[in-house]
Amino acid sequence: MRRTVIVVLALAVTVAGAGCKRKAPAGQAAAGDGGVATAPAADAGAPPRVTAAQLAAAFEQTCLAGDSEACRSLGVMYAEGAGVPADPRRAMALYGQACDQGNAAACNNLGLVLLQGHGGDVDAVAARRWFSKSCEGKSLLGCRNLALTLARGEGGPAEPATAFQLLRGSCEGGLALACTNAGQMLAAGDGVPKDEPAAIPLFQTGCEGGDGAGCRLLGLAYLAGKGVPAGAAPAAVWLGKACDRGDALGCRWLSELHTSGRGVAKDEAKAAALRERACQLGDATACPEPGPKPAP
Repeated sequence: MRRTVIVVLALAVTVAGAGCKRKAPAGQAAAGDGGVATAPAADAGAPPRVTAAQLAAAFEQTCLAGDSEACRSLGVMYAEGAGVPADPRRAMALYGQACDQGNAAACNNLGLVLLQGHGGDVDAVAARRWFSKSCEGKSLLGCRNLALTLARGEGGPAEPATAFQLLRGSCEGGLALACTNAGQMLAAGDGVPKDEPAAIPLFQTGCEGGDGAGCRLLGLAYLAGKGVPAGAAPAAVWLGKACDRGDALGCRWLSELHTSGRGVAKDEAKAAALRERACQLGDATACPEPGPKPAP
């Protein structure tokens, strides 16, 4: 299975108050499962939104009062340097405090920091332990991240069969990323019997849940005829969905179809626009080559 990058969710919006949660879009983590707790948008005429620094101060007070979610959210802010100076070790301490209080999402956050080494040296053994605790606390992200460490053999022996079952469970619980990951294991035969047709509905579920990688992998399956009848036209549809969901590789593959006219109209202007979007989304291979340096 291709290595999946695991990231701590950043603070994306300012909020109107501390400790409130909002419902996340399908397939994404709710505030209590990875990001910062947020409140609904204020009505017209409502008081101005608080700043990130004010929010951090509010979380600090609520954390001291024993609110584990406030401690976890404050940890995310220290990890991201949002409203407070970036301090990975402070973030780890807050995650550990919240995790000890039974906050499964905080256990997952702590595992991520340890796996990536943001608070010091990488400690995959400890990361696996915290992901396991998070999963035991019913965190879908925790189970998914535990599965990835088991599949790759990080922090202990590889256990692909267990990893696949964890991914299927998280997928059935509504985590789109896990559906895509389970499909990848089946499509590649990565520690489980290879079954390309069985990977297709998992990719589709991931895509429909909002995971652009699931859309891309489904599109590429149609392009190669793996698990589904080969067809450039349906491939273009799914690659378009991938690009719409911010998947850089999906944009680049769709650009190539428009360049060649496979399954879509040949349109170099659209292909160029898709390459530019892929570049902006982080696909360096889609970025234009630097021009020749002027003569001295």
